[in-house]
Order: sequence, then structure tokens, then C-alpha cells
Amino acid sequence: MKKQSNHLPEGQSDDLHAGVKPQGTMASVPSKNNLRIAALVLALLGLMVIYKYHSVDAKSIYQDHFTSYDLGTARGNGTRDSLEEAYRSRDWHKVVTLYNSEASKTAKYYFLAGMADLELQQYQIASEQFEAVLAENARNHDHYFKDEAEYFLAFSYLMNGNSDKAVRLLGMIRKNKDQLYSAMAGQISAIDLKIMDMKNKE
Repeated sequence: MKKQSNHLPEGQSDDLHAGVKPQGTMASVPSKNNLRIAALVLALLGLMVIYKYHSVDAKSIYQDHFTSYDLGTARGNGTRDSLEEAYRSRDWHKVVTLYNSEASKTAKYYFLAGMADLELQQYQIASEQFEAVLAENARNHDHYFKDEAEYFLAFSYLMNGNSDKAVRLLGMIRKNKDQLYSAMAGQISAIDLKIMDMKNKE
């Protein structure tokens, strides 16, 4: 009986694993790519955080969120006077002049003068006027222009270097849902306010 030969045609291997690619070499490539992508993403996130931190300041918050006050929304008895007319005409210098000539000042006068000073970039004086509104209301047990004064006082604080006071006041307004400007204060990024708070502590 003829013995069967185990000889294979030339060029072929009798290795049972012939044609199977070595394991490990190719599998490591995706892992290295994933690590590179993750490192790139982290680097980009780091750059974004650094940019955000340095781009947020009092001026940027003021420019992004300050809006002029429309006297048409004012609450009161509906009577008008020369100071109110000057305000409606956006004649800020005249508002200040009329305010200074007025002997008997009301919360409305303090507030409108404060808004005029805010528009004229007299931030420290504006702060004093808005604080006077709150003091006047406290004396008279009233709330006339109280919410407005608090909100715009925060902006005057921001711009006169008292950003720590501004952050606290805006935080209080955001939390008080009964405050007329709570929703508007809520539009200011909590992250931006946190960054301002961090910068104040540096």
C-alpha cells in the first residue's frame, strides 16, 4: 500500500495558523489614536477655559447685559415734570442739571438722576443715587423704584470697581423671583459671575 505523502506544493506552509495576522500590533493603533484625540480635546478645552477666564470682566458683562431704562414702564401717579421730560428726551445732562436744582428730591428723582449718570458713565455718582433710592424707600417704608434701583446699582458697582458688591447683589436679585428684574439678572451667566467672584478674591 502506497504511503500518503505529507509534502505540500511549493510555496505553501503546513502551519495551521498560516494566513492569520499577528495579534496586538494593529489593535494598539486605535488606542494610540484615541489617546491623541483625547489629549487634543483636553488641550482645546483648556484653551477655552483660559480664554473665558481672561475675557470675562466687568466691562464685558456690562456691555452684554446693560439696557437703558424706559420710563414708559415707570410706576407712579402718571404726572410728568421737566426732569421726566428731559429723561424721555434722553438729555442726560439736563436731567442732572434739573436734579441738582431740585430742593425736594423724591425716589424718582434719585433714580432718574442715577440712570442719567449711568448713561454719562459717571458710575460712582450713579451708585450714590441708586443707594439714595433704597435709603429713601427705607425711610418711607416704600418700594418706589426699589427693584429698578437694585438692578442698575449692580451695574454701577460693576463699572466703578466694586464688582464684589455687584456679584452679591445680582445673586440676590436672581434668587428673588418676586424681584422685577430677576429674569433679566438670570440671563447673566452664572459662570461669568463665578469668574468675577474668583477674580475679586485674587
